[in-house]
Amino acid sequence: MVHHVAITFIRHGMTAENEAKQYIGWTDVPLSEKGMKQLKTGSYPTVDFVIASDLLRCQQTARCLFPHLRVEQCEHWRELHFGEFEGKTYEELKAVDSYGRWLVDPFGVAPPNGESFLDFQKRIEQGIEKILSFFSASVRHIAVVTHGGPIRYVLSRYAPETRSFWEWSVPFGGGFTLYSTLERWRRRERCISLAAVPFKESENG
Repeated sequence: MVHHVAITFIRHGMTAENEAKQYIGWTDVPLSEKGMKQLKTGSYPTVDFVIASDLLRCQQTARCLFPHLRVEQCEHWRELHFGEFEGKTYEELKAVDSYGRWLVDPFGVAPPNGESFLDFQKRIEQGIEKILSFFSASVRHIAVVTHGGPIRYVLSRYAPETRSFWEWSVPFGGGFTLYSTLERWRRRERCISLAAVPFKESENG
């Protein structure tokens, strides 16, 4: 028997630190007033279950978008840990040697005291396993409220169309629904189809 399922990945709403162009991987900050307003302008799918990064901006986004559903917290869906770059902007870092090396090879070089892309990738794959464990006869569509990096990774690895990590644009408060089967997910095969989550206001992602 084939079990058709859908997973909607949504990026959290904007924060003041996002507006200031700071790196805020594991830094736990709330949504900004602009971010909260933005979430109320979009149209989101009806889902059966919600999983969210345990960081505040994702928890707030999940509660705003799905107020009638319990939110399962999952630290696997955090953004990349930017280490010593956390809280800083490009302008503050551009003269730092380690930052330059990371910009040249972000998939091979980890930020100082931060997370390598390989460890990030392994963590997101563990997060996918967690999602799959929640599907059941009554749960066929799951929303995952997370960050830009995890969504870009999932799309580059599992979207039907092949694009690189940086070719995917994921606006704040926006995202994508991946349609597939439970069996294809377990075999780690690309999904059958994809649709952008509707939103009215687009932000640089």
